[in-house]
Amino acid sequence: MHQLKTILEVVYSVGNMDKVTHFLCDYGGLSLVDTYDTDRSVLDFWGLTSTVSASEKLIQFDNHPTGLLRLIKYEGAEQQYIRSSQKPWDIGGIMDINLRVPEVAQTFDDLRDLGFHGLSDPLLQEMGPFKLYDILMKGYDDIIIAFTHRLQPPLELKEGYKIPSHVYNSSLTVTDLQVSKDFYQHKMGFTLMNEYSVKKEAPMENMFGIPMNVITEVSCNVNMFSLDGTRDVMFQTCEFNGVVGKDFSAMAVPPNRGLLMYRCEVEDIKSYYEWIQGNGVQIHKELQQLEIAPYGKVPCFAVLGPDGVWWEFLERNT
Repeated sequence: MHQLKTILEVVYSVGNMDKVTHFLCDYGGLSLVDTYDTDRSVLDFWGLTSTVSASEKLIQFDNHPTGLLRLIKYEGAEQQYIRSSQKPWDIGGIMDINLRVPEVAQTFDDLRDLGFHGLSDPLLQEMGPFKLYDILMKGYDDIIIAFTHRLQPPLELKEGYKIPSHVYNSSLTVTDLQVSKDFYQHKMGFTLMNEYSVKKEAPMENMFGIPMNVITEVSCNVNMFSLDGTRDVMFQTCEFNGVVGKDFSAMAVPPNRGLLMYRCEVEDIKSYYEWIQGNGVQIHKELQQLEIAPYGKVPCFAVLGPDGVWWEFLERNT
């Protein structure tokens, strides 16, 4: 019987590998696992022509085995931005990734010097059971990163890092929260961890950058999911009511620039592949053998979630 394990990686298509590596490793203190050339089997799987090649860097926090970032730089490919000039309420693809930091205000100042800018100044937030300092910052390739310092429940962070964190959470802005909930919970078999809503009762600055004169009319409804039922790596679907943005659903495909896809691990992948098809899930890329460093030759398939989110599933050799 199949068993969902975790989100191993978020794949991030970069325009400038050096800048992103400097931010994550030289500034943040994360580690470079290794550098790879993307295997032809993967490029073919993604439907890219023989003229396209790519190089990769796998970035990890302190040997943490999940929530890695795989940076990929394409050569010989025409590219567009996945979420060009994005706002959080624009739907389609991966809206942001979340990283923990020891002090949000200091991170905010540091990252402005690295070319990031905030959608607001750092704010104290209450989100369901969590109380935290949070800042959404737009960085390279028009991606958004949420930097958080959780106050309640308290959380100890490893010392000696500017970014002591793997990618522990990320956000998908969706058209219909219930459609997404049915897809991820019932059709894909993910675990629903939490549901909450964020709404301001008075005009005030907010982390999303929504104008103060309309913020009281806007709600953000959220479902949080995990593949394995733990809080190690989660993602959340977010539905904004009261504000309408652009639709980037068709853009989150290789080789476009930005947060490109999730890469997940499953045991007994053939059983899972057949199980989700029995639930009515349409397969985007059929189950086949790919050479993915450093995992070696692995069976892999891909599914597109609601609003164009690319999910890859693989089974590692034990």
